[in-house]
Amino acid sequence: RTTMQRVAALHLPVIAAVDAVALGDGFELALACDIRVASETAIFGMPETTLAIIPGAGGTQRLSRLIGVSRAKELIWTGRRFSGDEAYQMGSGRQSS
Repeated sequence: RTTMQRVAALHLPVIAAVDAVALGDGFELALACDIRVASETAIFGMPETTLAIIPGAGGTQRLSRLIGVSRAKELIWTGRRFSGDEAYQMGSGRQSS
């Protein structure tokens, strides 16, 4: 089992608090958590897809379950980075005050 699967399977609530950059595996780790809290200045994304590398820790499936298949495809295929504020608007995280 991968680290992400272990985090997702924990019997305790796991909260990701992101105040900076969560790209690639950092974003996949946040997606494996039960709750994601992000500052407005946090940055998320899967930039490895711009290099034709498919994220391998389940982040693509987790992202599509959180924000919907169409929006997830856009973010995965383009490798676009997005802010914590945008993550909150898409439904993939909570906003910190």
